[in-house]
Amino acid sequence: MSASAATDSLWSDSLWSYALDRYARPNVEAECLALQDEHGWDICELLWVAWLSERHQRPDPAAADALAEARRWQREMTVPLRERRRALKAEAHRRPQLEPLRQLLKQAELQAEREMLARLEALPTFVAEVNSPLEQALVSCQTLRDMTADDYPPLRRLLACWTIDAPDAEPKPTC
Repeated sequence: MSASAATDSLWSDSLWSYALDRYARPNVEAECLALQDEHGWDICELLWVAWLSERHQRPDPAAADALAEARRWQREMTVPLRERRRALKAEAHRRPQLEPLRQLLKQAELQAEREMLARLEALPTFVAEVNSPLEQALVSCQTLRDMTADDYPPLRRLLACWTIDAPDAEPKPTC
């Protein structure tokens, strides 16, 4: 595959494909869970801003209503499925016959996340002003919600891990 074809393939990937690739990277799952559970960040939104930043795009602030609707989906559909799956984990260890139900909830949660990513992917965007995909992703995170000083280090680690393959990314150590 030529360099041009590889770049075209990178740019044409869906957000879902990007999410599957980035979530599978080493150490990413633990970083995601910490940002989600300890800092309240939505991982689908973080994947979206990283994906956009690699394409030199950023979320359109004028799409706040559409973003609010996507967040409603996440809050009302995905989060309850996640909570039920997690709540069932300990009981499924004691009662193995519950494991198929837990796996079904896991699949439903995954489908709800896929729908969230599709909704985010459809939102309007602007051309990004920042050249570095990592820095653009961090700027986009600041536009999505208030960031605390405690948020910055884990966000930067995770986003650096995700944007490592961006065509103009700075060399970074393996995640």
